[in-house]
Amino acid sequence: MRSTLQLLGTFVLLLLAGGCGGSDDGAEPANAAATTPATPPPQSAELDRLRALPYAGYSGQSAAEAPDGVVRYDPQRCWPGYTLYVVHPRCLAELIDEQGRVVRRWSAQPGQFWAHGELLPNGDFLVPGSDVAARPPPAVEPEKLYLLRFNWDGKLLWKRYLTAHHDVELTPRGQLLTLTFQCRTIPAVHPKIPVKDDYLTLVADDGRVLERLSIYEALSARPEIFPLARVGENDWGGGRWIDLLHANSVEWVHHPDLADRHPIYAPTNVLVCFRHQNRVAIIDWERRAVVWAWGAGELSGPHDAHVLADGNVLIFDNGMERFWSRVVEVDPLSGMIVWKYRAPDPKDFFTMSKGAAQRLPNGNTLITSSDQGWAFEVTPAGEIVWDFRCPYRDAAGRRATLVRAVRYGRDFIEQLLSRRAATAPAAP
Repeated sequence: MRSTLQLLGTFVLLLLAGGCGGSDDGAEPANAAATTPATPPPQSAELDRLRALPYAGYSGQSAAEAPDGVVRYDPQRCWPGYTLYVVHPRCLAELIDEQGRVVRRWSAQPGQFWAHGELLPNGDFLVPGSDVAARPPPAVEPEKLYLLRFNWDGKLLWKRYLTAHHDVELTPRGQLLTLTFQCRTIPAVHPKIPVKDDYLTLVADDGRVLERLSIYEALSARPEIFPLARVGENDWGGGRWIDLLHANSVEWVHHPDLADRHPIYAPTNVLVCFRHQNRVAIIDWERRAVVWAWGAGELSGPHDAHVLADGNVLIFDNGMERFWSRVVEVDPLSGMIVWKYRAPDPKDFFTMSKGAAQRLPNGNTLITSSDQGWAFEVTPAGEIVWDFRCPYRDAAGRRATLVRAVRYGRDFIEQLLSRRAATAPAAP
């Protein structure tokens, strides 16, 4: 088995390779059923050490290797709209048009990093972030991790400290849903070493915490559905702790028309993605228990999952152990992968951390290769029709990493732009 140094060396080389996946067909339609074993496969000590590394802030790609901004745009095949992206190490988010022109910007300084940001229907912008550099959960001060809300014009409306991390969204009930955490001793996991337990946390419109649900308790309540895989302890940043789950995306099920098809689509359910369990799961908020899970033996360090309008689940599969990434669409009722995308040359598309995928209304998929600072749109056949490279770099010329890129419809954004123009004071 390769040593940790060999794994890290490969990771660095792949980041340096970067690059575009090309216009060749990198998508594949249906395949055989993906098997999810009842018991998760064993996980190596090398993998434990590798995934304990903090998220990268800058890639190794130099300005000479790839240009900045939009480098490919096919107006006939792209889904028209505006793309929101968050620059992880800059506490900065920008909304750009198809050609890369910035139409809105949100930022907060001082600050260390932002997670995924979300636009609300009225144009407000939500984002979790941190006032301090990445630190292990047992050492980080809870008062340094926050949830921010800005208005459309970039004015800060409120800042709430609540150990928020990774993701936030507006629920169908009009509340905000985010991930938070608490370090605590869980004897079933380890008798002494603290475990980082992630929580689903409902937040009011003004940032007040309304209710929390322990994800560990929800998963452990149904071991026949979600048998927890062992995750080794680590001492990154000092101290010993166990990041058992590493939840990184949340989505309240938004498709009430699917509820009659199967209980996993009930309006009380939440879809969650777990990097360290190599799985995605649906949790019933009211029953406080997991009702469906998939991915053991198939996914490797995934980030970002969404229930699509037809009931399938779209997942960004980082490929932490194989060192190339892909996007998969799975039918949750059969366990079959019905579509997937990977680069024709797999090493061209790889992000060890973060990453995202969004299915667009025209059937295309917007993909974020976070550690490469790269977002691109592919057709169902896998051809790249829009290609964007983060324009922000550090003093050494390294490209800043992205969190997620999200495409919003042209009509939605242009209504917000028009509203602002209509209320702007007349020029003297």
